[in-house]
Amino acid sequence: MLSKVKCIQAINNWEKTRTDFAEIRKIIDPTAVFNFTQKDCDWIKENNNNSNFHTYAGVHQNKFILIVVPLDKNGKEIDLDSYLITKLTDLKNDITLIETDVVTTVSKTTLSKNLEITKYLKEIDLPVYNEPTITERASVIDIEKWKNESLDWFYYECKRSKGKNIFRAFTVPFADLAREDEKQGEVVALFGFKHSSIYQTQIPILIFVTITDEMGAAEIMRANNNQTASEINTRDWSHPCPPMCKNKTDYGLLSN
Repeated sequence: MLSKVKCIQAINNWEKTRTDFAEIRKIIDPTAVFNFTQKDCDWIKENNNNSNFHTYAGVHQNKFILIVVPLDKNGKEIDLDSYLITKLTDLKNDITLIETDVVTTVSKTTLSKNLEITKYLKEIDLPVYNEPTITERASVIDIEKWKNESLDWFYYECKRSKGKNIFRAFTVPFADLAREDEKQGEVVALFGFKHSSIYQTQIPILIFVTITDEMGAAEIMRANNNQTASEINTRDWSHPCPPMCKNKTDYGLLSN
């Protein structure tokens, strides 16, 4: 947790840092991730009253951080004395992205601690239904693009517009942190790139992956009229601001 005053300072520090590629390189490792413990997820669940919440980019004690700000039922930020933060850090262990395809194939992709990618496919006799919100295949592509291209992207944005188009905050679907199987476990947030046909550019996103204590990857099964639903452990993607700031006044901490 970090006091509101220090959170605002961290946000302002990122506002300055995002104009300087040399400084960005010092604090952002393209293979690093954000780890949310079960306690972190519980805090968000207890304080958030909306289908989304905000996360702000910040720099605190020379570390890149995410600041989590809950929203009320009207989508306004809830004023608290302190907010949850998580640092950009190394991946603790290898993780596995899981997707059961719509017929009989389980697709698993393992990300090593350096985000090296290996693929595994297995045929099964399990009927599944419903298309996942964000597929394992798309997630892998997005994560790999960030790993390989993010520093070039930061360099280009700093040269082109002095960093004014680099993200300052994200709107995140709350479902990304909600475990439908109600099991205990951590959530890992990884950066990715998604191409936007509207903005005609790559935009940074956050991809959330649920982790079980036992196997390093969640297997979320959704019930649907007693049928087995699609199984996947990568969830909806976040919306960065900029460029996706529908209403900048919604991001209260940016105006402090």
